[in-house]
Amino acid sequence: MSEPLLRISEIFYSLQGEGFHSGTPAVFVRGAGCNLACVFCDTDFSLKERLSPEEIVERIAEHPAKFVILTGGDPAIQAAGFRRLVELLHERGYYVAMETNGTSQDTLGVDWVTVSPKLSQGGQWLLRKGHELKLVYEGQDLSFFEDSDFGHYLLQPKEIRTGTFGKGDRDVAATHREWERTVAALLAHPRWKLSFQIHKELGLR
Repeated sequence: MSEPLLRISEIFYSLQGEGFHSGTPAVFVRGAGCNLACVFCDTDFSLKERLSPEEIVERIAEHPAKFVILTGGDPAIQAAGFRRLVELLHERGYYVAMETNGTSQDTLGVDWVTVSPKLSQGGQWLLRKGHELKLVYEGQDLSFFEDSDFGHYLLQPKEIRTGTFGKGDRDVAATHREWERTVAALLAHPRWKLSFQIHKELGLR
């Protein structure tokens, strides 16, 4: 039986810029497509190529890190192909994390699960258990999200841009106001920690 081809937007090596593993070198595998259309999304997850899991492993092996992050879009929308990729990576000693919006309960057999619910954008929150809950702060009631089973709760300020869907330039004043209200929320809810997109400040991918 032939291996499933995965729809891929990009594969690249950088530092994880946000969340619990912030600052950690990692190979990112960005799947193409998403089941949501968040107006504040800053990611181009358009289809660039179709690759088998074995071809993706070969690309990953070009880099020295043994930490791989599956992201998107959302990798859970290509569950069969990504699950096979995780199996191959585990056979080669990689530690694998996934970033998902939580609209599926499938965690693909990875080692670390980061869930970032997007309820304001029409997404259901089905995956309520994992290692890390990372919430883009829009003034939500944080106690609602604490009714879940995660090891770490992280709050991330929203970047405000002059266009939608990641287009346009950063609105510096508006973004700084988002930083301020996120910090205020953290100080009022000490269970949560700050997630800050350091890759953007450093000019990384």
